[in-house]
Amino acid sequence: MLKFIKNRLAKLRRDDEGSVVIESVIMFPTLFVVVMATFVFFDAFRNQSINLKANYTIADSLSRQTDYITNTFMTNTWLMHRFLTSSPNLTRLRISVIDYDADTDSHSVVWSRAKGGGDDYNDTSIATIGLVKTDIPIMPNNEILIVVQTSVDFAPYYAIGLEGFTFENTTYTRHRWSPNNLCYSVNGTDSGRICPGDS
Repeated sequence: MLKFIKNRLAKLRRDDEGSVVIESVIMFPTLFVVVMATFVFFDAFRNQSINLKANYTIADSLSRQTDYITNTFMTNTWLMHRFLTSSPNLTRLRISVIDYDADTDSHSVVWSRAKGGGDDYNDTSIATIGLVKTDIPIMPNNEILIVVQTSVDFAPYYAIGLEGFTFENTTYTRHRWSPNNLCYSVNGTDSGRICPGDS
């Protein structure tokens, strides 16, 4: 009887039938997690790229404007940002015009309008809208820059190595040719307009 048991154990040790199935069962969960994590990270980078391109598109559009920026224009631009990002979450957009005074070596916000959350500002410091002087490109005296700030909340489909967070992008664009230096007027008239240098 003992010899029979030893023979059966020896045969079992040499038997390799079913080894592929066992290895598959062991490796499949790991492979599944790796594939899901790859998908999550790829989707995050894709969303970041989309948000950045949408920001560039809006900034380029603003740099070509020759008319007043109105509340209707701001609303439509925000809706365009939402369309370009295709985000299921609420997106936020802030458009600002800043200028530079070489005598005091300081920047200031001429006007700033937000959609999707945030307050509107006139004649305030750049810190009010979350800008840092060292991040702003070098500007000549009395030059203006258009600042486009966008943010989109991102929630991964699967919580595999990545939690939800917010994509934030800021671009600085020089205006091209507008004779009124990109003024803001809530209704598009000269009354109550806000312009750099009071032009």
